[in-house]
Amino acid sequence: MLNAVKEELLDYVSFVSYIKDKIRERMGDSYSVMTYKVLKNNSLELDSLVLLKEGRNFAPNIYLNGYYDLYLAGTSMKEIIDRLCMIYNHCSIPAIKDDFNFSLDTIGSYIFFRIVSLERNKKLLTQIPYIKYLDFAVTFHCLVRCEDDGIGTIRITNEHMKLWNISLNKLRDLAFKNTSRLFPPVIRTMEEVLRGSLDNGNPSYISCPMYILTNEKGINGASCLLYKDLIKNFAHQINSDLYILPSSVHEIILLPMKKKLNIDYLSKMVMEINKSSVPVDEILSDNVYIYSMERDAISM
Repeated sequence: MLNAVKEELLDYVSFVSYIKDKIRERMGDSYSVMTYKVLKNNSLELDSLVLLKEGRNFAPNIYLNGYYDLYLAGTSMKEIIDRLCMIYNHCSIPAIKDDFNFSLDTIGSYIFFRIVSLERNKKLLTQIPYIKYLDFAVTFHCLVRCEDDGIGTIRITNEHMKLWNISLNKLRDLAFKNTSRLFPPVIRTMEEVLRGSLDNGNPSYISCPMYILTNEKGINGASCLLYKDLIKNFAHQINSDLYILPSSVHEIILLPMKKKLNIDYLSKMVMEINKSSVPVDEILSDNVYIYSMERDAISM
């Protein structure tokens, strides 16, 4: 009886090196193929594959860590390389224009903000401009691709600030002007979300006392928390102060305070969900917040 010989799997470093060589071979001499360490949200570090075509100044980051998991699970290297090339070809055209330059005049109307954890991003925040709000950091980005299946962005760094000779206040003003336009808010009842409703109309405020706040993309929708008068208008519409639970960087849960709930219990619930159900780089906060109509303010 013949024993099957299992091919020895590549370690991660060898996997990345092999991918680079094969992608360079596949794409040809007109492309530069590089890998970089990228610091993501909540101090998650990933390896990014960058394919830059000659004559272009824009290339998407394609993160390789998850593809190594697919490789270990049995996906062939050929299939992985096919996927990476397909992703690049699909994402290679920016939303602004193909030959855009990263000047402030060109990208000013595409600058937007996100909110992330202040505590979990200490290292990242030394490299980028930000504004502190509660226990969040408001960070700034440029939208370069926006399609049905996702978006492409560039994080604005301290180096960009120097290049543009722009103040933090000016950057903030641009972002707060653009973000709600680029990513319109959506509030749905939990009932609508659970049944997969695609109705963006006014939710029924009577049938369900729990609401989900996000944006139309469902990507970094927790930033809607800072949209001008959005929380205020919603609270007055349902005539109630609000408990605000940070479900993830992508969405916020709003609970009317018509019935008093135990803050410690809510905080423990948020913390447990973060530990068990939210990816590390998508955790926003373990805290619970309160919106007061009388003070028109959010507090911890």
